[in-house]
Amino acid sequence: MAILKERVGLTRDDLRKLRAMRPGMSMDLQVVSPTGMKRVRTEFIGMDGIRCLILKFPDEGRWGNLRDAIYADNNLVIRYILEEEAGEVIAFKVKVNLVLSKPGNYIFTSFPLSIQCHSLRSEQRAHAHVPVGINRLTNETLVSDGMIVDLSLSGCRIAFEREQIREKIELKEQINLAIRNPDGQISNLIGTVMNQKSDGVKLFLGIKFDATENVVSDLLHQLMIS
Repeated sequence: MAILKERVGLTRDDLRKLRAMRPGMSMDLQVVSPTGMKRVRTEFIGMDGIRCLILKFPDEGRWGNLRDAIYADNNLVIRYILEEEAGEVIAFKVKVNLVLSKPGNYIFTSFPLSIQCHSLRSEQRAHAHVPVGINRLTNETLVSDGMIVDLSLSGCRIAFEREQIREKIELKEQINLAIRNPDGQISNLIGTVMNQKSDGVKLFLGIKFDATENVVSDLLHQLMIS
């Protein structure tokens, strides 16, 4: 992903994506040291309105010395994955304002002036807000109720409140999706769990449909999402 064309100004959607960051979320930092560029991982701590971002200083036991790259007035490029809705890599540039070692190792940065977004999807997906129940194929046990947040001919992404999940869902497990249509009718599709991501509040499942495209296309028309 190319970094970064200068485009000053945040749209309302840009701010929504920035505010979707949650404490504990994994982030990628691109820094420049005297020996060259480094890519390291750290955690998001929080933000103070639109004044600053707060990050955990990367673990130097894992990534090596970073004090010659992360210091006041130096620039950082930050990337993170926004799993909700379409699935995007969000990237932006900030300046380091302050590095603290007490009470913890934290980095305070400026607030980004612009962001870049790169879709993770190779196929166009439609935003959705469709109730769905997840049932196990083996014993028809209800795992959880959730919400389809994007939908395409080949699959969908479902968001769940973590505390509402009754049983653990495994990768590559086949499940039944009980999708509620606007008229109250239930359409059932079988899918395979391809990935799982969490932002600490919600769990997101990426589902690949086992049905043919014609069957899914009919469902899209029923949901008025095609």
